[in-house]
Amino acid sequence: MSFVDFAVTYFTSQPILLTLGLLFSSVALLSALFRFEKHRPQMRLRILFVSFAMDVLTWSFIASSLILCRAFLSLYETSGDLAGVETVFGLSILVSLVIALPLSAFVTFKVPGAVARSLMQGLPPPERAVTQAGLRTATGLGLAFPRLLQSPSGVPFAYSVGGAESVVVVSRGLVTNLDEDEVETVLAHEFAHLKNHDTALNTIIAVHRRILFFDPFVRVLERAIYSEKEFSADELSARATKKPLLLASALLKISSAQAGGRAPPVKVGGFSILGSSKILRPPNVKLRIERLMMLAAEFDRDALLHGHVPAAR
Repeated sequence: MSFVDFAVTYFTSQPILLTLGLLFSSVALLSALFRFEKHRPQMRLRILFVSFAMDVLTWSFIASSLILCRAFLSLYETSGDLAGVETVFGLSILVSLVIALPLSAFVTFKVPGAVARSLMQGLPPPERAVTQAGLRTATGLGLAFPRLLQSPSGVPFAYSVGGAESVVVVSRGLVTNLDEDEVETVLAHEFAHLKNHDTALNTIIAVHRRILFFDPFVRVLERAIYSEKEFSADELSARATKKPLLLASALLKISSAQAGGRAPPVKVGGFSILGSSKILRPPNVKLRIERLMMLAAEFDRDALLHGHVPAAR
């Protein structure tokens, strides 16, 4: 009996078909839920991440099954279909988890920390006013104050790298081109990425994308997650500072300035205020501004309902 015969028997057996059918139907259900949750980026992120995890586990299960079919070919030949399929099926589930979880944990804890330490060695802290604004903003978000660093670049940009040692980098151009309140909203956006542990998620996805280079679904999920993380950070910044229109103004200024001068590339796992990436197209700035304007209108409605005069934003 050949390996191909065993593999065909295994993948056409009832438990395997039921397992794969359950996985694919779950992804389809999650896709429908994602479309339903149009204006809740945090919920959409959770749905996307579960979909991504299921995709990774599916490929890990398939790969483990093929390897174990080869390893247990002699059992299939001597004991028959049922014993061989049951043995490989049980071990494949265990092996797929053992492979996927430690790899994800390793890149989550090791890669961002190494990137953050390299930034700390090469960049100085910003001026006192920016540090104080960052401290106030981090306190408002309930976040431990990260290390603030300043790039000498005249192009306005900001990005964050989370982990055991979290870092937020702002450029000299950002501080000089934006008003103080606008800088505060940009810092709140980057701190929101840290609060949501977006760096860890981004690193895990980047590593698995390289492993599953043949799977177009991973790239689709990565693009969607990438955009929703920016929308979520915008919303958290707006709700923490109550200044959504100032964040919108900051995005417009940064986008216009970067059109004439390229910002330095973001480190692995990092998040730029404009969502810049070598691989993924950043979320549309116009759409982000429109969402922030909707939040401003929501805040004004809430203020009127409670008998308050809407504040300038």
